[in-house]
Amino acid sequence: MDTPRPNSGPLPDPGTAGALRLSGTPNTGPTLAPPPGVPDWAWCKLATAQGGRWAILERNAQGEVVGTTFRDPGESKRKLCSEGGKRGLILPWPLDPYAGTSQDRPVWVCEGASDTGAMLGLYVDAVGVPMAGQCGEWLAELLEDRHVVIIADADEAGERGAQKIAAALVRTCPSVRIIPPPDGAKDARAAVLGGAALRAFTDLSARAEIYTPPTTLVDGAPILVRLSDVKPEVVAWLWFGRFALGKLTLIAGDPGLGKSFLTLDMAARVTTGRAWPDRTGELREPGGVVLLSAEDGMADTVVPRLLAAGADLNRIIALPAVHQVRGNGRASARTFNLARDLPALEEAIKRVGNCRLVIIDPVTAYLGEANSHNNAEVRGLLAPLSAIAEQYGVAMVAVTHLNKSGAGPAIYRAMGSLAFTAAARAAWSVSKDRNDPERRLLLAIKNNIGPDAGGLAYRLTPVGDGTTALVDWEPDPVRMSADEALATEQGDDNDDGRTERDDAADWLREVLRDGPRLVKELEHEAREAGFTIITVRRAKSRIGVKSEKSGFGGAWQWILPPDSTKSPKDIIEGDRPPKGDHLGRDAEESG
Repeated sequence: MDTPRPNSGPLPDPGTAGALRLSGTPNTGPTLAPPPGVPDWAWCKLATAQGGRWAILERNAQGEVVGTTFRDPGESKRKLCSEGGKRGLILPWPLDPYAGTSQDRPVWVCEGASDTGAMLGLYVDAVGVPMAGQCGEWLAELLEDRHVVIIADADEAGERGAQKIAAALVRTCPSVRIIPPPDGAKDARAAVLGGAALRAFTDLSARAEIYTPPTTLVDGAPILVRLSDVKPEVVAWLWFGRFALGKLTLIAGDPGLGKSFLTLDMAARVTTGRAWPDRTGELREPGGVVLLSAEDGMADTVVPRLLAAGADLNRIIALPAVHQVRGNGRASARTFNLARDLPALEEAIKRVGNCRLVIIDPVTAYLGEANSHNNAEVRGLLAPLSAIAEQYGVAMVAVTHLNKSGAGPAIYRAMGSLAFTAAARAAWSVSKDRNDPERRLLLAIKNNIGPDAGGLAYRLTPVGDGTTALVDWEPDPVRMSADEALATEQGDDNDDGRTERDDAADWLREVLRDGPRLVKELEHEAREAGFTIITVRRAKSRIGVKSEKSGFGGAWQWILPPDSTKSPKDIIEGDRPPKGDHLGRDAEESG
């Protein structure tokens, strides 16, 4: 029930109010009627007859008149504003102090004078506001601490205006609701003219939710998740315990050990639903595979290997390149780039159908201009890749090479930044068996989400004319760690003649290619890349890296010389570094 209105006096009966006559005209002259659907008495609270037209005062929040709207007889209207040319609020002044004091007696906000008059005719408090300009701020000030219901005109402009007004009111009002006109009418007056009673409006208001403004995104704003809202899930597996769906997994190994054979064997099993080598008899639904291969030809290497493995080629899509369209409209092909072409990868995942596996071999071929030894840059590329794996529920398998460092754990042996291994949820090494050079070992470097099921062993068995081979898996697990296998392998002869110092020299060229770097930063990154400090210092001397201070009193930094494109062996090895394990402590930097 509405709260009584103190000192307001009885409201006139709309049924007894006669038509209003033009100001200054005799009773026998023509009449100036209010808009249809608006009682005379309610219209008189908003408008006065002046010179054959209705004059409607528009006010600010303090009640000051800021403009006058003149309405011609009939539906047309013409606006003439006072100084400042502003639109204002339309309401009987002053506003009842008890208006909007509860949700049962809100202030009804409409778009214009005739809608406001129609709502006044239902014996409620109403304010009209043009859905533009600064009227929303005035309305927020006027209706502070009052409950409000906005009746939005049933068109796109009306809905936008209602949202704009609500966004202003929500800062000062305890509740704001937005409703459409009842019975599908175009506006509040049309609804009343069609027979809608106050109950039709209040029913809509009771069902409407309190308005909450949309969140405005601000750069750097936190994304927060309350853990009670997170539904626990079990890890889904492509290959149980080894390669998870929705996750990034890394495979690292030296060239020539059959990493590509291994991933193509996985692709063949995924596309046909065949069992994994350690889970015989466990058949699955066939799935799709997306393949990015930068080192092997599709026609003479990849496809023959897949056919030999029994793959269903209809379920495999390769992504060899992306289109590059220049400003003149000419198109060419360029290498896929993880920094800019992830939408192309998403399109391939969607197109292949029921995609379960994405192979990127090697991942370092798709880094673009990113520095593979820079943790921040590598993480910036791999994080969106991991997000795609999670979004589409695919196992994302990235292949990379090993560096030549034999020191430290296997986790530091992946080529480039430690971020490659850190970003992956599981990482596997491929190495030779020290007692059987033809036997390959797939061993866990890390596996954060799966059980320790041990490693596996395989051989490459030639087929046909010997130009391709099959992966011949052994069924029993291998109980050896990746650390042990890689440490042993490091002691063997190096087939390509490269040394750890050669790799350190390549690493230095990479990290210094964009300009000088502080020695302390390089020391930290060298350790993360798996190089000992003394090895990096020797590589520095070999390729002629210079030390200099970064300004007067500044810290020491290293800079690459102009002739750094030469091979390490083209430069005579410099002096041995002094004893110590700090990059900044050579003779020239100690003074």
